[in-house]
Amino acid sequence: MRARSKRLTGLIALAGASLLVVSACSSKSTSNGGPAYSPGYAECLTKPDDCNSGARQEGGQIILALGKLLPNFNVNADDGNLVETVEAMNLVLPGAYYFLPSGTIAWNKDMLAEEPKVTADSPQTIQYKIKPTAKWDDGTPISAKDFIYAWKTLDGHDKKLNPASTTGYDQIDSVVGSDNDATVTVTYKTPYPDWRGLFTGLYPAQVAAKSGDISTDAGLEASWKAFYEQPTYSAGPYKVSAYNKDTQIEFTKNPTWYGADKPTLDKIILKFITDPAQQLPALQNKEIDGFNVQPNLDLYNGLKQLTGVNYEITSGYTWEHIDVNTKAAGLDDPVLREAIFDAIDRQAIIDKTVKGYFPNAKPLGSHNFVDSEKTNYIDILSKVAPDQGNGKADAAKTKLLAAGYTLDGGQLKNKDGKAVGPFNLVHTGTKARGDTSQVVQAQLKAIGITINDKVTDDLSGSLANEDFDLILFAWAASPLKSGNADLWKTGGGNNFTQWGDSAVDALLKQSTTELDPTKMTAQQNQADETITKAAVVLPLYSKPNLQVVTDKFVNIRDNNSGSYFTYNTQQWGVKQS
Repeated sequence: MRARSKRLTGLIALAGASLLVVSACSSKSTSNGGPAYSPGYAECLTKPDDCNSGARQEGGQIILALGKLLPNFNVNADDGNLVETVEAMNLVLPGAYYFLPSGTIAWNKDMLAEEPKVTADSPQTIQYKIKPTAKWDDGTPISAKDFIYAWKTLDGHDKKLNPASTTGYDQIDSVVGSDNDATVTVTYKTPYPDWRGLFTGLYPAQVAAKSGDISTDAGLEASWKAFYEQPTYSAGPYKVSAYNKDTQIEFTKNPTWYGADKPTLDKIILKFITDPAQQLPALQNKEIDGFNVQPNLDLYNGLKQLTGVNYEITSGYTWEHIDVNTKAAGLDDPVLREAIFDAIDRQAIIDKTVKGYFPNAKPLGSHNFVDSEKTNYIDILSKVAPDQGNGKADAAKTKLLAAGYTLDGGQLKNKDGKAVGPFNLVHTGTKARGDTSQVVQAQLKAIGITINDKVTDDLSGSLANEDFDLILFAWAASPLKSGNADLWKTGGGNNFTQWGDSAVDALLKQSTTELDPTKMTAQQNQADETITKAAVVLPLYSKPNLQVVTDKFVNIRDNNSGSYFTYNTQQWGVKQS
């Protein structure tokens, strides 16, 4: 999975993540075709933050599968910003805030002495107070130095760094420590509404300083790359004890953990099983205790037959989409891009992929809000580009012919008489992605375009290296919306389309300083109209998420809100008998 950022404002590009737990009994679904779940997780529908709670016994280990290898361990870098990396680093990195499964944002009571507060409005000033007990495992206190390091590496001033997002950090004027750096005062140049989404994945400044003088850009650059390597540090409940880049990453208890909940599991192993077809057999053979993958109908039906397993399928803030590389040959033409999107039938994709186990899925019409965000969501596609995503092949042909394209023996040709395409559609190797690709191939053949199916096991690399014509993946978002700016602004760290528009940039910039949520929503929806008309990203649907874990374990639950299921590993444990 590709992630956008561990920051709460970040979206994460992924192959599909969520928490599903399977139980011994048959699964259920809501009467309106909503989320499917096992009886062991039935209460998650009404108590998402507390379901599967229980007393723990001391000891034990859990082995969970991850569907992707980790490209590196720097969750803030654009080439390390995968959901899987975040899920691993949640065990190690501290942060000021995190999301609960319900979407509620919570301050870190283990690290902070009190809830961060706004101490001034003009300029906007935020104060954090760190507990004296909150320390890195080498004994160094978590301090203002770590906050300053985060700001300096993520504010965008050093063009040799590659942050996944700079939004928010680039609006900070100063970060100052006092009280022996236990108090952190952050002052903004311009107001930032989602300030709680910053400083959520702190790296240790004292470790960074081993790479050079981090008061200089050269030192920042060296330390940034150093954090690509296996972590030798921790301020979380666990620490990395062993790592094989091709097989697994192993965590053991951090003996200096300062939090209120003391870990009981001796070991947590995240095992890389990149072939989705091998996840269920590994569970059946007791090689793993659970997994976190994109669901498919065969997997869902297989899970229903198992005993001693819990599951839940829900949608959160994750949405599937197809992006166009506007620098690829021919795809700089907005008419061609629009025709491609017109010919794609999203409902047919849903019917082929997720409807069998997630029957309430429907085409998504926004680039900034998922359809469950009812007060903010507007179906922008239907409003400004009603043909996009609705299988309008005839309308697509009409637009192409009017623009000077021709159809010759079933082959689309451009104004110079040269064949258009073929285009590579890049995606990860999940069944749903493969099925989507098949649907798209057939639909675009109807307008004379050949699509080559290209599976990648390095989504992060394909995106970062612009190695695609079309690419199919998902963003895992959150209730905080300022980070959307980095998806669409010209040159944004997560704008892989290479498209940009100055009016959109201006609206997005306004939205990242707007403290009135109603006005922010209006600005992002207005920007979305231009994004939609440009036909650079086609939203498909809000993504169903799946995680599986055996009923031996407690306090493991779905978290689709931006912090992911490893948000509370200090509370995981073997159920007390």
